Amino acid sequence: MLALVGPLRASVAAASFMTSLFNNIVNNIVIHILIARCRQIAEIGHCNRPATKMGGRIWGGLPMLKGDLRTVRTAALATVSVAALSGVGAAPALAQNETVAEAVETQDETITIVVTGSRVSVGAPVGATATVLGRDEIVDSGAVTIDRVIKELPQNFDLGVSENSRGQAGGSGNITYGNSVNLRGIGPYATLVLIDGHRVVNNSRSTDPSVLPTLGVERVEVVANGASAIYGSDAVAGVVNLIPRRNLDGVEAFGRYGFAENGNFDEWSAGAAIGKTFSRGQIMVAYEHVERSNLSGDDRDFFVSDQTPFGGGDYRTSRCSPGTLLIDGTTYALPAEYTQANANAITPGTVNLCDNLVGQDLVPQQKYDSVNMTGTFEVSDWAEFFIDGFYSKRKFQRNSAQPSTRLAVPETNAFFVRPDGFAGSSYDIDYSFANDVPLSGTNGYAESWQISPGLRIQLPFEWELEGLFAYGETHDFSGSYDGVDNAALNAALASSDPDLAFDPYGLGRTSQSVIDGIFDQIFLAPTDGELKFYELGASGPLFDLPGGDIRAAVGYERQDFTVDLGVARGQPDTPFSYRTFGRTVDSVYAEVLLPVFGSGNATPGFEKLEFTAAIRYDSYSDAGDTTNPQFGFDWTPVDGLKLRGSYGTSFRAPTIPEIYGNGSNLYVQNYQNPAGGPPITGVAYGSGPNLDLSPETATTWSIGADLEPIDRLRISLTYFDVAYDDQITGNLSNLAILGQEEQYLGTGVILRGAEASARVAELIAQGKRVLGALPGGSVENVDLYVDGRSRNLGKSITRGIDITIGYNMDLGANDKLRLNASSTYLTDYKVAITPTAELRDERNVIFQPLKFKARVSANWDHGPLSTRLAATHVGGYTNNLVTPSEKVDSFTPVDLTVTWRVGESFDGSVMEGLELIGEVRNLFDADPPYVNLAPSGNGSGGYDATAASPIGRMFAIGARIRY
Repeated sequence: MLALVGPLRASVAAASFMTSLFNNIVNNIVIHILIARCRQIAEIGHCNRPATKMGGRIWGGLPMLKGDLRTVRTAALATVSVAALSGVGAAPALAQNETVAEAVETQDETITIVVTGSRVSVGAPVGATATVLGRDEIVDSGAVTIDRVIKELPQNFDLGVSENSRGQAGGSGNITYGNSVNLRGIGPYATLVLIDGHRVVNNSRSTDPSVLPTLGVERVEVVANGASAIYGSDAVAGVVNLIPRRNLDGVEAFGRYGFAENGNFDEWSAGAAIGKTFSRGQIMVAYEHVERSNLSGDDRDFFVSDQTPFGGGDYRTSRCSPGTLLIDGTTYALPAEYTQANANAITPGTVNLCDNLVGQDLVPQQKYDSVNMTGTFEVSDWAEFFIDGFYSKRKFQRNSAQPSTRLAVPETNAFFVRPDGFAGSSYDIDYSFANDVPLSGTNGYAESWQISPGLRIQLPFEWELEGLFAYGETHDFSGSYDGVDNAALNAALASSDPDLAFDPYGLGRTSQSVIDGIFDQIFLAPTDGELKFYELGASGPLFDLPGGDIRAAVGYERQDFTVDLGVARGQPDTPFSYRTFGRTVDSVYAEVLLPVFGSGNATPGFEKLEFTAAIRYDSYSDAGDTTNPQFGFDWTPVDGLKLRGSYGTSFRAPTIPEIYGNGSNLYVQNYQNPAGGPPITGVAYGSGPNLDLSPETATTWSIGADLEPIDRLRISLTYFDVAYDDQITGNLSNLAILGQEEQYLGTGVILRGAEASARVAELIAQGKRVLGALPGGSVENVDLYVDGRSRNLGKSITRGIDITIGYNMDLGANDKLRLNASSTYLTDYKVAITPTAELRDERNVIFQPLKFKARVSANWDHGPLSTRLAATHVGGYTNNLVTPSEKVDSFTPVDLTVTWRVGESFDGSVMEGLELIGEVRNLFDADPPYVNLAPSGNGSGGYDATAASPIGRMFAIGARIRY
């Protein structure tokens, strides 16, 4: 009991502090409101008028709003973001020939303004800019899921949590092959994904944007700027806000089918959305189904182990079938049929070489079902009920290559062949099980749902109170069913009974019952999560200044998160074991907007000047407390030019799996050899608990300018700086870690020789389970150990420039051209992978953020036809995983989309609202640039899965109808 006193006192103190802070903030704001309004309403005579009932013009002696709720709600049901309303730089991201302000004006008159990155701004988040992907942009992209829409942004990097590659930070936990957003490339968990400005239930790691159907999203807002002072944890690199549709009045449906020109790969999708707007609200429901086949590495000639034809290394392995015999350090290539009759048909110094990743998928098979809904209802002229929710289930299946290992073959084996002159009792054989077991892999699903009802109340003096409760669940599952039972394998190798023995010479003499007994190990990993989210916030003007209203926002949030980490490893009848962990987070926040100059007092050089300040306090039940401030300014010296800047601190709390782990196991893995040649077999200790993890912290600042030098031309430039400390890194899936071995000296992350063998033996003695076949079947043969657990080891500094340009042209009646370009150029990316290591320049090297990425597009609307040409450029970089380092070429696929609005060609016909669409992705069939890289079970090999797609040219046709 005494052990609980300290945490209990800390919890009580934290709760007391937050309650006091929140009350003080609210009380001070109320006092300021009263004082300011009393001064402004002197004609009332005093501030103590008797209260009238709610719904009248006076409430509690204070004047109510100037108009009813229906008027105040100008600009919601469409949830049109004005994230770039006052920033000319965001408009190029819109697939419309209008500014964001114009887009708002053309929407329904009952619309709530959503501002990503601020709770007080009435336009863009002060000090920052936003990339806004509107409804047209989502449709024009041809993306079948929302995550693919976001991947087109140059600020996003496909590193870590990606279905194509699991070898980078965060990848080892991505056992369901989902996708996340990784702004700036500094970490897959360092970008916060919201739905309509609120947190989303996830698998305790990251949020996959594909939980919402594309039909159900009005727009995607991306603020690539630290925002923990507004939203809390994870908003280090920025925020992605998915705004669901609220202005659909009718029905929209589509169908699409696409296929790759080379190889057996295709995808199809279909969906429908129905919505209704009415005088007091709206309702919308959207559903989509997406299916995509797998892409096998066998269908791409660059995914091979022998890359000498491309000028690379020969990464074939000696673990083949038939394999390679090893006696006293000398190798002998075994012939196709090796028996005692030809025991001497072997030559010293020879090896059999083969590709050990035959049949592995480069892209997993995926099936998506997703639905979302929104609803709004005006209960009275001062109260509005709103609700949104979603359900998503994604099924996956990924084929993996058959296992291989080094077998220790004793003379008692029923098929043992003794070469002449060999007097020993056993020898080793490097062996592949490719001919013993069929191709297999991993399959499972990721399921989630959430419902978020809330109430928005108009208070006196144009203040608004919003309360929201969200409840959501996730259910993830990943399973494999044919792992190697080391004990059964060693027993079969030692058996003298042909019916019970394993044939290590690959002649197919092993009985099926023995095969079934060896390859029967299961690895099943269910994860169930539950989120209860409570939020109460108020915002509105404090008092008037000549430059505009001083606005403030205060609020309280609470998260109750529970996760059940399950596992079943071992024999097929092994029961599930679960560990349940809970986390609560209590947060209070405050933000203020100070307009110094505005329309009421503009002067030359100061058309507009605004400042914001925000602060947020978060208290975690398992990760400590943190307070984060943020400051920003917008300065418009002349029309057509806005200067802006921001400064703040951000953080990321460790995830529950990072703290407690998914279990404590040892994994036998093949690591890339930085010196070239066959991979090196090692043992990794992964997913064990680390209760000493602390939050990652970051200091971020940016400065930029938005220009409109001539009509319809908009330019945005932003310089950003992110100093990121105490980064949590895990190396369970980092099969290229040996290329950085010297940087881990003294940390115990990498051990060699006797130290490695002793450490593995120690962990086995503690009850840790070995997954995979140990080299030679014994711990004594272990020569490499890697500690893959999560640790606060890393730090990084990221600096760069974002540039966005957009130009719209009217070429004539019904003839318009829209040109857009956006790019990110990194000036610095310096990393230290341990606290004692020096910061090293890792910019523009493989598996790290690249120096230059860009996206350009041209949209031509000509009558009923629209043509879109878009190119994504990934700059060249350095592959430093080989010696000497090599250059990797740039990659620039071009996409073409043609849309025919059939109804515009046949006015008044039954085809009104029908669109026919044709697409060619990767129009010129650009292959991924060659990368001298050994094929890996976690992605890449001959190409870099984080920088290029292996699919090649794709054709697609589709139809969309609106009515």
